[in-house]
Amino acid sequence: MSDNMKILYAIATLTLLSTSAQAWQIVDRCTHSRYFGSVCTRSYVDDPVRNPAQELEDEKARRASIEKWEAFCKPKRTYDNEGVVRLVYARKGCEFGRSE
Repeated sequence: MSDNMKILYAIATLTLLSTSAQAWQIVDRCTHSRYFGSVCTRSYVDDPVRNPAQELEDEKARRASIEKWEAFCKPKRTYDNEGVVRLVYARKGCEFGRSE
């Protein structure tokens, strides 16, 4: 292995190790006063706990919404003069999300 490759691997390794994975958000709140200047407080907000059952229910609801829209709008693919795919809908307003 050449010296240049070793240096590149070392730089890549250091870059990956120097970035930290954060499991929270940083929120800064600042207040300004003409007498006291500005005062800022920093707080850390933990990520919400994942609920797999709720995520599954949300996915089912999203799928049902998509199927309802497809049944109402009946999208069909067409190609324009330049070969770009365009969708044509059976009803007006479907390009804006109308589903009933």
